[in-house]
Amino acid sequence: MIVFWRLFLAFFLTDFVVFNRMAEKLRARSRALGMLLHGGVFLLLCLGLCYGYLSMQWPFLDLVHMPGWVCIILLTLFHVFSDEFFQFGGKSRHGYLMTFFVKNLANFLFIFLCVPFKVLYETGNFFAEPWVIFCVGLVSCTRMLGWFSFAIEQDRYGRDYPTFDERWLLSMMRMIFFLIMLLPGWRWVVLLTVWFMACLYARRIRLMDISHAAFYIGIIGSVVIGFLVRLRFYLVG
Repeated sequence: MIVFWRLFLAFFLTDFVVFNRMAEKLRARSRALGMLLHGGVFLLLCLGLCYGYLSMQWPFLDLVHMPGWVCIILLTLFHVFSDEFFQFGGKSRHGYLMTFFVKNLANFLFIFLCVPFKVLYETGNFFAEPWVIFCVGLVSCTRMLGWFSFAIEQDRYGRDYPTFDERWLLSMMRMIFFLIMLLPGWRWVVLLTVWFMACLYARRIRLMDISHAAFYIGIIGSVVIGFLVRLRFYLVG
């Protein structure tokens, strides 16, 4: 599943690192420019990460086999279309949280149906490359969980988009929880407890002036994701 996880990483990098808030600002200036840049970044990341597999025959939606680079172009078109569809229609009708889940699930399934499963049998396990799994986990903790928390709060009471300081402070907090979970042995238990107590104290004295939901979703999500990545590093051969 080398190709699958590399495409998944390209998707996360595009939507949660490069074009989470920036995409909306670009569309406000020029919808066509926003779509072009969004699709271009995703296309380049996919081609770069899957460079060694572009000439391989991929099963596009399990209907017809075609070269990998052609599948990536079609995947890019779907990605841009789904983003436009959900951004401009889904949020107003169904809310941020539902849009978040449906949009990401649609892209996840599309990627899953396009990758060459032959790679799965060659590598012998679903989580083939540790560095890719680590990067996916890191982006999930630092960026995806932040957007997920914002979607919940936006639906509940229409909060404003988090400030730069708030976003990066919480990202660092979640990243440290994630990295602690990857430590060998049992030392992570002690450090996890110490860091959790430090974060509780920082929130109590309002050094981190954030909502209850954002605080605990970030912590629990980071620990769970870190634990899953930990399994890949220490239990999967």
